[in-house]
Amino acid sequence: MSDIRCEVIKDLLPLYADRVCSEASSRVVEAHLAGCDGCREELDNIRGELRIPVKAEAGNDSSDGNAIKGISAAWNRSKTKAFIKGAVITALMCTVISLGYVGLFRWNVTTVSTDVIQITDVSKLVDGRVAYHVKLTDGYDLNEIRFETDENGNFYMTPYRPVIKAKPIANVGLFNMYYTFADFEKHVYQEKHGDDREITALYFGTRKDNILIWKKGMDLPAASDKVEAYFRGNE
Repeated sequence: MSDIRCEVIKDLLPLYADRVCSEASSRVVEAHLAGCDGCREELDNIRGELRIPVKAEAGNDSSDGNAIKGISAAWNRSKTKAFIKGAVITALMCTVISLGYVGLFRWNVTTVSTDVIQITDVSKLVDGRVAYHVKLTDGYDLNEIRFETDENGNFYMTPYRPVIKAKPIANVGLFNMYYTFADFEKHVYQEKHGDDREITALYFGTRKDNILIWKKGMDLPAASDKVEAYFRGNE
């Protein structure tokens, strides 16, 4: 029996590890394992993969049942791990897709070129505020206006959009409306640069690409009745 080749014993090892081979075969395997380090190592590997309890006593009538339960438990654990792994991968993919959608369609990360910005009706209201009308001529909506300033008294009304532009749902909005320049902008500027500082120029656009709206000392015409009525109706 001890002369049986390792290849034959290795074929029997999975059955031996699962306790499902006959008693005669078990004795042959055990006799071989007593003198073969390689096959013993192979058996340890098989048991490690299946994670089956190996302490059942020889001749115990419940050994086969315990082995089957061990195989079932190992199989269920592997299915659970596969399910968890799949769920994690799916969740990550959904997150990436969602972030991609938000990044392209919702995050306002791109500025608007002055090539499509039209400034008209720059004038002074009766209450002293500077009024002006902004219209974007490319037919797309404007999502956000941010304030940018510098130490030299320059105030920039900077328009932002997402990467993927959208058509406006109405004919009025940030892309087509009257704006005013008054105390709020002055407050924003002074909070950042100091109470003794003042705005000396107002621009629509970025620091490098902008349209001058007003500059200190500029003589502005009085606002028309239409513009005055517009602001009275929106206050």
